[in-house]
Amino acid sequence: MALQDLTPQLRTRLSRLERVVGVFVVVATLLLLAGLAYYVYSTAESKGWFKRKSPYFTFVRSGTGLQVGDPIRLMGFQAGRIIEIEPMPPFQDQFGDVFVRFEIVEPYEGYIWEDSVAKVEPANFLGGRYIEITKGTNSAPTYIFDPFEDVTLAEARNRTEGKYVFSQEIWDDAITNYVVRAGNSVTNAALDRLAEMGASTIQIADQSKRTAKVTGIWDEKAGKYTRIGGDKKKGYWVHVDETPAVTDRLQKIANQVEAALPNFLGLTNTLVRVLTNVESVVRNTDQLLVSARPVVTNFAKISENLSGPKGTLGEWLIPTNVNTQLTLTLASANTNVNLLSSNMLVTLDNVANLTSNLNAQVQANSLMLSQISEMIVHADQMVQGLKRHWLLKGSFGGQTNAPAESVIKPRLGR
Repeated sequence: MALQDLTPQLRTRLSRLERVVGVFVVVATLLLLAGLAYYVYSTAESKGWFKRKSPYFTFVRSGTGLQVGDPIRLMGFQAGRIIEIEPMPPFQDQFGDVFVRFEIVEPYEGYIWEDSVAKVEPANFLGGRYIEITKGTNSAPTYIFDPFEDVTLAEARNRTEGKYVFSQEIWDDAITNYVVRAGNSVTNAALDRLAEMGASTIQIADQSKRTAKVTGIWDEKAGKYTRIGGDKKKGYWVHVDETPAVTDRLQKIANQVEAALPNFLGLTNTLVRVLTNVESVVRNTDQLLVSARPVVTNFAKISENLSGPKGTLGEWLIPTNVNTQLTLTLASANTNVNLLSSNMLVTLDNVANLTSNLNAQVQANSLMLSQISEMIVHADQMVQGLKRHWLLKGSFGGQTNAPAESVIKPRLGR
């Protein structure tokens, strides 16, 4: 049915439906475009499409496990990706067999300094590898974003306000200590030291005019920053610390095992011979035990004789005749000892009887001691009388000692 054949009411409703469908299609299209734009923006942000990228390169012995697009890690973060892997030309592999170029996304290039190293580590057991850049610690940053220039020492003295820094490294004459380092503020003391060393110019940078674009790249040989151009277009050369792939290491281990396998088989053959000899020794041991059984029986008999009541070992040490003589000698000595002891007992009995008789006499005559004492007193009186007799007085000498006196003083009456 043609549109003009419809009633006005149906045509009005149909036009309204067309407008609703048109609005729905427009809204759906806008949502689709918005989603696509958000996806593109998220992808670009995750891949760093809108961020500054700084080029770097290194040399490795083998490109095994490395692919273009693989991430570059820094402190555990994805800091960039590999953009080129090419073999070096023949006879130009003094630095490495494979050239690897990669780019680092801002702000991670600020962590890569002169002493940073590109470590090539195994990623899995299938031969995959990845590159991780170590953080710099004690040197100059690889890229600079401040305008720099070479000035004389006199001009540098007019730029010591604190916003100017050295963009060059200079060692002392002994090459043991830094006189100035990249990133240190420009000071008169440092300039005086440079003047004493005979320096005429120095490179400085103005940090107050920092830009988003790279202004210079570090030159290890010159010890200062240079403009990007010429061979510097490839980026900064990061020295490598390469670990062989897991497959290479497994292959090396397999080769070592294969080389050692003949020796191992020889060892097993030797072990079989040793076991055979051990079996033969066991059989011979059984025969030896059978042969040693009479010896064991004789030893048992000897031990039985040694533990017998007669003491066979004693008979070996002391024969029978010597034993008889010792017995007779001991018996005679025992008899003499018994006789001597009996005589001593008789003597002791006599002494006891004598003392008992003397005690009995003393007990029977209780006045004996007093009579003896009186006899001694009378004898003394007789002697004293003889001394005073005129006939015998001259026979006794004069008294030599003073008469005895009492040491106890007499007590006076009250």
